[in-house]
Amino acid sequence: MSTTSLNLGLLVGALAGVLYITLNLLVQSALPYLQTGIMRALHKMPPRLQHRIENAARQTGEAQETAIFVMEQGAMAMTLVTSLVLPLPAWVSWVVFTLILVKILRARLARRLFVRRFEKQWPNCLDMLAMLMRSGLSFSAALHALAQLPSSSIALRQLRQLHQQLHAGVAMEEAFTAMKVRIPSAAFTSFTAAVMQARMSGSGLTKTLMLQAEQTRNEQQLAAEKFAQEVGVKLLLPLVTCFFPVTFLLIIGPIFIGYFQS
Repeated sequence: MSTTSLNLGLLVGALAGVLYITLNLLVQSALPYLQTGIMRALHKMPPRLQHRIENAARQTGEAQETAIFVMEQGAMAMTLVTSLVLPLPAWVSWVVFTLILVKILRARLARRLFVRRFEKQWPNCLDMLAMLMRSGLSFSAALHALAQLPSSSIALRQLRQLHQQLHAGVAMEEAFTAMKVRIPSAAFTSFTAAVMQARMSGSGLTKTLMLQAEQTRNEQQLAAEKFAQEVGVKLLLPLVTCFFPVTFLLIIGPIFIGYFQS
């Protein structure tokens, strides 16, 4: 790599940093206007495309506005296209591409961990919900009581968001569908089916929630036991590729050395 190319890359990097800080300040000051404009543009899109964008924003797990999600994705796309179009050194484009790829992979990993933590905390939420309903509260009242708990639990935060949507007048089917998009978990799908069936038939829900909590715990225990059994098999690969060859060299190596020296 030549000195001129390196200096040009450093200069472009410094200018990009200054430009990023300036644009960040401008975006923060104009954020409400940008959100309004993006939401208007989304409403003019075909319903199917609009629905897909909203689902992609919900899949982040947390309560994120669609406009913020669109701005983040648009900023990454513009950064990548700019690095490819401008006459920059090749390593600058590779650095930008690598950073964007790392961000995407980290987002996927964070979402996977998010769902895993939700599934781990979900049985306790079901037990609390069933306990409140057993004490005489309705499903809506029990959900309201859980929403008031000052907890950082992911499962409770999702139930709190569900309660806020229901309290704002969103239909129960739509609220549950939005939560299933945020949390693609079989345990929550079973919970949704039980609640909707109890609402339609008027049957009791307390016993069903307790059974679901127990079933989810049993499934998690079986998954942990299966993972523990697979650890021994997965350790064979590093043993065969790393440990055994070194051991053989230490044992057989001196024999070959002595044989060739003699």
